[in-house]
Amino acid sequence: MLPAVSTVVTVMDRDGWEANTDVIVLADPSRRTLLWVPRDTWCPRLGDRVNAAFKLGGHAALLAALAELRLHADHSACLARGAVRNLLRDASVTVPVTRPLVLRYPLAPEQPIEDGEKLVRFDPPSETLTGERIHQWVGARFEQGRPSSDLDRIARQQVFARSLLDQGFGFARALADPELVSTSGPLESLATVDTAWRLRTLPRLRATTIDGKSVLVHHPWWRPSLRYLR
Repeated sequence: MLPAVSTVVTVMDRDGWEANTDVIVLADPSRRTLLWVPRDTWCPRLGDRVNAAFKLGGHAALLAALAELRLHADHSACLARGAVRNLLRDASVTVPVTRPLVLRYPLAPEQPIEDGEKLVRFDPPSETLTGERIHQWVGARFEQGRPSSDLDRIARQQVFARSLLDQGFGFARALADPELVSTSGPLESLATVDTAWRLRTLPRLRATTIDGKSVLVHHPWWRPSLRYLR
């Protein structure tokens, strides 16, 4: 039996290893849980958002940043965008859509939205995603005409991940290319992720501004309003 080794998996927000991490998920086999950590979560000792940790100090800084949030990870894996592109190149995933969604999205997946945007639409009751439509679903940050946050995007990522698990997709395949994946140790426990695992988001978050940055502050003992929970 594999040991219950927890692993944080992150995805770079652009090609190369000098960027922020766009997605941060802690896989905990002992609890059979995938926990999304919002990338804007503030880490006081790091002096920055958690998504800057890997860029600033590699795996050690990332694990230390999570420890600030009272989250333990034994190892970490950081995926370049190319690893995700390769992994999902031939994927076809059907996701439920509960209400019409019109999302603001960059003109191309690798471009910042400040360089230009387009509107992408997803309609009930479901959408089958392939190619760029996958990246639009999991990557779009803003909804047209209504307030939105990274928690909304995380909710869509979890819907997508659940659909992948339901069709027997093996997440360990994302780690197959050593040139596109940086790891701090053995990651065999990721192979245990299956449909029985729960998908959660870090709770007890409060939106604020620190050093001119819009951030989320984690309070382990604070009871948040329901709008911060997913």
